[in-house]
Amino acid sequence: TIRIILALAASNGWNVHHLDVKSAFLNGNLEEEVYVTQPEGFVKKDKPKMVYKLAKALYGLRQAPRAWNFRLNQCMKEMGFERCPQEYAVYTKKKKGSILIIGVYVDDLIVTGSHKDEIIKFKQQMSKEFEMSDLGMLTYYLGIEVNQHKNGLTLRQTNYANTILKKAGMFYCNPC
Repeated sequence: TIRIILALAASNGWNVHHLDVKSAFLNGNLEEEVYVTQPEGFVKKDKPKMVYKLAKALYGLRQAPRAWNFRLNQCMKEMGFERCPQEYAVYTKKKKGSILIIGVYVDDLIVTGSHKDEIIKFKQQMSKEFEMSDLGMLTYYLGIEVNQHKNGLTLRQTNYANTILKKAGMFYCNPC
């Protein structure tokens, strides 16, 4: 999916931007009641057997990824995006001859589209909704090194290839 989005961007001469949602799972609202024991160091001495009822999802909680995904999906729909029925990690927004494409991997988003103004507007909207890190132009994503230039994109997986060679004990072998 990521390679298809990058191919679309390259063939149309679009830039690809990278966003990261800080503490994404903490933005998920729980639909059911979840209780946790008091964490070490925060146990109330007068009530050591008491538990906490969670209002928000926490990392490590089984419901956290689903709660975050539901919250993100809700937010994207409110902004006018459509979720791809074949690939739930892709959202598109078409408007007056322009298109904006969002690729999602947990809390990382890649953003590309036909108009730079729409990308900037999207980044601003997301920053209002969530605490975000704008990582600028995409350079590295899911183990893929991305080099954006005027003639398109170049993808490399040097680190991945080196890791495999090291695991196989062939890093220093003759390439021939």
